[in-house]
Amino acid sequence: MRAFTKSVLVITIFAILTRLIGFVFRIFLSRLLGAEMLGVYQMALNIFMILLTIICTGLPLVLSREIAKDPANHARTRSLTMAGLFIGIVTALILCAAVLIGHRLFALIFTDQRCLAILIITLPALIASSIYSVLRAIWWGEKKFFLLGLTELIEQIARVVLFVPLLGIAFYFADMAHIAAWSFSAACIVSALVVIIIFRCTRQHLTTAPQPRQFVRPILKAATPITSVRLFSSLTIPLVTILLPLRLMAAGWDNSTAIAHLGIISGMTLPLLTIPSTVISALATALVPELSNMINQQQWSAVRRQIRTVVRFTIFINFCFIPLYLALGAPLGQFLYADAYSGIYLARSAWVMLPMSLSQITNTTLNAMNHENITIRNYAIGTLLLLPIIWFMPAVIGADAVLLGMGISMTVSTTLNLLAIRRVTNWRGSPTTLPTIITYLVIGVPVFALAFFGFQFGANLPLVLNLFLAGTVAESAFFGLCWTTNMITIPLKRQ
Repeated sequence: MRAFTKSVLVITIFAILTRLIGFVFRIFLSRLLGAEMLGVYQMALNIFMILLTIICTGLPLVLSREIAKDPANHARTRSLTMAGLFIGIVTALILCAAVLIGHRLFALIFTDQRCLAILIITLPALIASSIYSVLRAIWWGEKKFFLLGLTELIEQIARVVLFVPLLGIAFYFADMAHIAAWSFSAACIVSALVVIIIFRCTRQHLTTAPQPRQFVRPILKAATPITSVRLFSSLTIPLVTILLPLRLMAAGWDNSTAIAHLGIISGMTLPLLTIPSTVISALATALVPELSNMINQQQWSAVRRQIRTVVRFTIFINFCFIPLYLALGAPLGQFLYADAYSGIYLARSAWVMLPMSLSQITNTTLNAMNHENITIRNYAIGTLLLLPIIWFMPAVIGADAVLLGMGISMTVSTTLNLLAIRRVTNWRGSPTTLPTIITYLVIGVPVFALAFFGFQFGANLPLVLNLFLAGTVAESAFFGLCWTTNMITIPLKRQ
């Protein structure tokens, strides 16, 4: 447990730094592009993320699990690495060719034709990511979390650094979204080169030749269900980005306004909603090799204890933000993005963070236990509820329909995941998920009140100072109430 905690801490520190840089860059980008162009850029990027999902989900997870089984066997690791690189690079080349050959089909998919050029610009990032993700998966299985975090941080820094000189030659580009796309591709290439250099420098020289062929088929067989889950998940995102503007226009919105609000939600509100995922993703990264090792040794009591701990921690992290977003969402959006709607959407959808994070951690748990088919089924069931909400609710609640649909669909799939985990691990007792949530809801009421009325009391102060003071008072009260009710424990040094 101490080693696991240390791993999570290392990953979390790097993740926070990486997400902080990315968050600041996204704020800058949203202000530079504007809501409509940001919506166009996000539509293209969503299609790219589908292609990236095929390469960078199932394959790295399976490789990390295989490495974790016998990390000391360097010859086997080298063979797995070569097999993974072969699968990843070939898949990336096929996907790039499919986009270039079938560009007319992709042009029909987009509601705005500017998206196709942005998608084509990002294609080199696919090939770079196929190498990047495989080599990092080897470190993942070997529990070299420092290298994982360091290279992810380098990628984010590279994107920001490369974006600045491109601004100096902006007159060569059709629009600012093209600059963002070029900097994205360039950053992925730089990151892949850095990972290759570090990987080569940290490997032992082996005289035995690798034998990757024997691993290609087993890796593909194990990775396909996991990739299918993520691919199915990713397909719903562009489907929503296409469907939502159409349904908003059917409800009387014009095209520019519909795309602008899509850009606000996807490019401004969702990044704030996914802040807890920064810590949760670190937790999930450390959890995979840890659970795989426990399961191999049939330590089911330890597995259940680990799952209970990560689920309760996931709930705690989300409630650090939910009361604040409910109370201060509107002024926070105005301060960060100079856009009132981004904060309004944030306040209305703060609750969505909890099912998003729980879905993430429960999917990772089931995948680590080799139950990828269960996650496919549960996600599909949740998505069946998402699409009708996107279709019918825009006429009633406008663009909020996408956030409502996400929250409901993920709540359903998370509930099914928790039931499956309980069954798979022979969990006779209660995981205490619902009582924990209820306790935090009770704690959250006074925290919300302190933040809301504290902000109103400081209405004459500068906005940034008012947000800081109201947020600090509310968070202090939250941690104090959590400690008082034993939801968190603070070790005190004995005299």
